[in-house]
Amino acid sequence: MLMTHQTAILSTFDAYLETGGDTAAEQLDQQTERQQTLVRFPYPVMLELAFPELDFANRWCWQRFGPNHGECAQKHSDYPICMTDDSHSHIGSWTNKWFVKTDYNFGFNEWYFSIPSDRDRFLEFVPSINWGENFPKQD
Repeated sequence: MLMTHQTAILSTFDAYLETGGDTAAEQLDQQTERQQTLVRFPYPVMLELAFPELDFANRWCWQRFGPNHGECAQKHSDYPICMTDDSHSHIGSWTNKWFVKTDYNFGFNEWYFSIPSDRDRFLEFVPSINWGENFPKQD
């Protein structure tokens, strides 16, 4: 059985604000941008997780809900699903935002969904988020 690292935990936007990882002005900008995002994608889920878990979770979302809305960053992913290398964007029913690094390759990321049932499915998936097959854990 393949063992993988698992560090993802549910969190909140307020927990991000309490980290002090960004300046007060940067946090205000983040709050403003977040409010604008919530107009179109009103169902958020914040996690504290490692970069490989972020990519693993994004791949899962792409496979179930279609492309991530906005500028495509898949060419930098450990688990790419979009194979287009040039700069491009997608239209989708979900998106996500990296907020701040709290440790080496670890920090806060929030997913936003336009459909409440998609958010609920993602929440059910959260306990299964791990570093994936590219980072096997040796026991």
